[in-house]
Amino acid sequence: MGSSRLICSFIAASLIHVPLSSGVGSCVPRGSPELASITIQATGRNLTLVGKRLCWSDALFYCRDHHWDLLSIRGPEDQEMVDELVASTPFPLTRPLWVGLRRSIRGSSWFWMSGDPMDFTQWDSASHHSSPCGGVSSGEPSTWRPGSCREHLNFICFTGTTEVVKRYFSSSTRENPTCQN
Repeated sequence: MGSSRLICSFIAASLIHVPLSSGVGSCVPRGSPELASITIQATGRNLTLVGKRLCWSDALFYCRDHHWDLLSIRGPEDQEMVDELVASTPFPLTRPLWVGLRRSIRGSSWFWMSGDPMDFTQWDSASHHSSPCGGVSSGEPSTWRPGSCREHLNFICFTGTTEVVKRYFSSSTRENPTCQN
């Protein structure tokens, strides 16, 4: 795996520095985990795991407002970075985490909301593709699985894309940006 750098950010929380076995440090928030995020810089992008828990569409809007997009996993190296990011997270996580996986409404094909090609997959062998929203397990090794779009989960955003891609856009007519359970 290439070199990576860890960046932690918190809103109105005090920090504790905790060294990791890899030699990269970690920041642990005192207070509310939903205000925390942790970022790894690698593979030409910044991957940010957000402590806030949102439904899939709100996670998409959050990532597009504050980063670039929900994470697209382009290959085994990106998948390893997800595993490293999850393993170094100092706050509790939901079991699946939202990423930018979306199933076509006209069939069973999946695509990345960022527009990245779907050249690599890591589906859980027991998963059923009934939901149009996709996430990644927070266990190691992580696998992909569909989930209820309304479920409030942690999520992974990315920034630093080096390629121009065709992003897919989603809109909402909701006045309140929080999904209803």
